[in-house]
Order: sequence, then C-alpha cells, then structure tokens
Amino acid sequence: MLALLLLLPPAFAAPAASVLTVCDDVQDPLTLDPHKQFSEKNHTLVQQLFEGLVRFTPEGEIEPALATRWRRLDANTMRFTLREGVKFHNGEPFDARSVKFNVERYLDPATGFPALGFIDSIARAEIVSDFEVDVVTRFPDGLLLNRLAGFMVMVAPKHYGKHDAASLREKPVGSGAFVFKEWVKGDRIVLDANPDYWKSGYPKVDRLEFRFIAAARQVEALLSGELDILTNLPGTRTLEVQASSRTAVVKKPTFYTVAGNFNLSRKPLSNRRIREALNLGIDRKALVRYDILGNGVPIGTLTLPGEFGHNAKLAPYPYDPAKARRILREEGYPKGFALKVLLKVNAVRTGQILAKQLERIDIRLEPTLVTDAQLFENLKTRDQWDIAIYDCPDPMHHAFFIRSIFLAGNSPFSLSSDKGIDERLERMVKTLDAGEQREASEELDAYIHSEFLALPTYQRIRTYGLRRGVKFAPYVSGMPYFYGAEIE
Repeated sequence: MLALLLLLPPAFAAPAASVLTVCDDVQDPLTLDPHKQFSEKNHTLVQQLFEGLVRFTPEGEIEPALATRWRRLDANTMRFTLREGVKFHNGEPFDARSVKFNVERYLDPATGFPALGFIDSIARAEIVSDFEVDVVTRFPDGLLLNRLAGFMVMVAPKHYGKHDAASLREKPVGSGAFVFKEWVKGDRIVLDANPDYWKSGYPKVDRLEFRFIAAARQVEALLSGELDILTNLPGTRTLEVQASSRTAVVKKPTFYTVAGNFNLSRKPLSNRRIREALNLGIDRKALVRYDILGNGVPIGTLTLPGEFGHNAKLAPYPYDPAKARRILREEGYPKGFALKVLLKVNAVRTGQILAKQLERIDIRLEPTLVTDAQLFENLKTRDQWDIAIYDCPDPMHHAFFIRSIFLAGNSPFSLSSDKGIDERLERMVKTLDAGEQREASEELDAYIHSEFLALPTYQRIRTYGLRRGVKFAPYVSGMPYFYGAEIE
C-alpha cells in the first residue's frame, strides 16, 4: 500500500500555494496602523488588510464594501446599512459599534491621523441598530462618500482598544481580503489570504508579498522573475520590459501628477509675476517626453482629465523663456535667483529636468531629496522651503483633493495659504448639488491658473511591469487593491 501511495501521479498532490509578489516602494512603511498614516505607498499596503464602508472600483466608481447601501436623511446625515456576518481577522464581529469606534478614533486628535483635515467635516457616528449607522457631518458635505472611500477604514475595536501604539504599528487587525503574517524589516511584508473574506471567491491568490527594493534594482528583479508586479515602471525601461518573453507592460491613465507648490508668504514667490515667469520657463511637452517617455499629458491645472470638477478649458501655460526672462528683469532679478526645494525621491527625475529648464532663465533650484515617508516630517518646517515638488495620486477621485493637498491652508503638505483658494474650496464642498459643485470646482481651477498659484506639469499614464501570466487591473487612483489579481 505504501508503495502504491508513493507511485501516485503528481495530479493527486495538493496544489502549490499561489504567491503574488509586488514591489510598490523602496522602503518599509512608517506604520501598519491605518489611522496613523497618510501616504500613497503606505495606504496601498494597508488597504489590503483593511476596508471601509465604501471603496472605489478600478475605474473610480464608489461601490459597497462593509456597507451594502446608503441614503441621505437630511443635509447633514447619511444612513448606512452594514454588511452582516463580517468578522475581523481576530474573530471580532463587525457591526455598528465598530463603525462608531473607528470614526471616534479617526477624529480624536490624540490619534494623530495626519489627514484629519480631510475628514473633519464628519462630526460623529450614531448607532441606529446593530447593522445601521448614521454618519453625521458638521455641515452639508458633498464629498462625504469620497472621503469615506478614500480615507476611512475599519480596525478591530477590542484589539485597538487594548494595545499600545507601538504594538499596533506592527500588528494590524482588519477585515480585508488579506491577513497580516510577518514583516521582515528592510525586505518584505507578507500577507496571507483571508479564508473568511465576505466576497466569495476572493482573494484570487493565497499569499501577497510586498517587497522593498531599491529603485535601481527593481526592473532587474522583475525581469529575473523575482517580482510579479512592479507598480512604478520607469518610462526609460518600458521597451526593455516589453521585449522580454517573461514580462509585459500595462498602461493606464491615472489620477496622478507631479507638481510644485509655492511658499506665497515670502519673496520672491509672493510676487504673482515671478510665479508667472517660473511657469513660462517650463516646457511641459519636453518634460513629458524626457521624464516619462511620452507616458503623460501636459496640464494647465492641478486637476486631471477624468476627475469630477476638472476644468477642461484651461490649457497648459505656454513655454516662453524670453518672456520669463523679461519679467525677471522688470521685477528686479536680472541675474535670477535660487530657490530652496523640497523634492520627493519619486519625483527626482522630474525635478532634475525642471531644474535644467529653469536654469535657462537663471532660476536655480537647490533641492533637498526626501522619501515619501520623510516628506510629511520635512514640511512641518515649511518656512525654510520656497517650493515643494512631489508626486500625488487622488485617493478621493475628485478634483478637490490634489488642489487641497497642495494649496489649502490647513493641508500638512502645503507651504502657505491663500484666502481665495480656501474660500472657493469651502464653497465647493458645502454644496450637495452636483451641477453647482462642478461649477464651483471649475471656477477654482480658473482662479489658480490666472494667479499662477502652483507649478502644474502633467497627468501621468501609469506604467506597470507584469510577469507574464499575471492578471491585474490597475486602478485609476494609482493605489490598487490586489484581491482580484491572479496568476494563471
């Protein structure tokens, strides 16, 4: 009998576990506590473990998640019916009390949620029944569903109520498609499929690994088979990846841009004409060509084609270095000047090209290079910078977000405030009528454009490298879920 068992063909053996290996960042996240983080890469990772009441589809539509339906009761109240039978990874049941706990934890200043300014329209959550909850806002909020889908996910109340911050940073407990397994610092974070996930048939793989690999080695890791998905394939390497029999390239227009915001509180950028000169000194067509090898579209605003509220009538600023130099002379800078720049590492190539272009009009950029995790900390000392240049996705899928993150007075990522921007943002948010909201948004775009209040560049067509046989749907936000990805 033993001999017979040994001779059984391989078809009778248990199938090998499917492991999807992804590189989305060069280094470890700051935390796996979702209420303590606010960065693109960190959020992409934690949203595999956690989920909110609603979420976005790959095309940016709002769909049910832990809530199955919702309706507005009045201008300030929306009622959510919750999904029954859901459990957190530690066995805790999900219900209306879970929602109340999470809303209160997000809104508590002691929690330290870095994006509190983007959800502080929410006043509280009121329990109606075990599986009904009202989310009450402080004022009529036309962006409530976008806020909930973009920022708020649910943690397990009992677990997060009894552990300290240091423990929660490394021991995440959510209800998402994947369950935390291990974190090997400097190398990887490993997640296993949630066998009790509420969405039948998902996730499609048994294990998800996030690998942290230096930018210079990422493409080689993909080509060698070490990676299944590379989410930031440099435009300079797309032909090489396409030519390989082992890999393929996937492209998708994305709610993602690189831009600069100005310190309006001090010279020289407090001067509108100087800001105009800076924008006229940028050749955006050349920037798209050399920075991302044509994988983008020049834009004249901080909003993006396809976003609700984007003003499509505003063309990119013309490239006119002669006029830029003339403005500098007229404003008292015949020999130009230097600007202290905070430059995010993800945008370093963009920053280098911008610096070369601006040298032609005698503006010298003096960059300080920071990672995604370091950007937030460095912007706390905003007075020492003239410009911050960084990449930015749109987690809200609405023209509100990128303008707000770069320019709003209460944004932790802006360098200064402008009354005209803040007033227009407020008016746009507080209208519940979609037509009025669109009109207010387009007016805000026009104001930013006419006052040269930012340095827009392009909308990026995001380029992914995939191992052949991997099925993956990119998200228009650039921050994908991986529960639907599979390996043939």
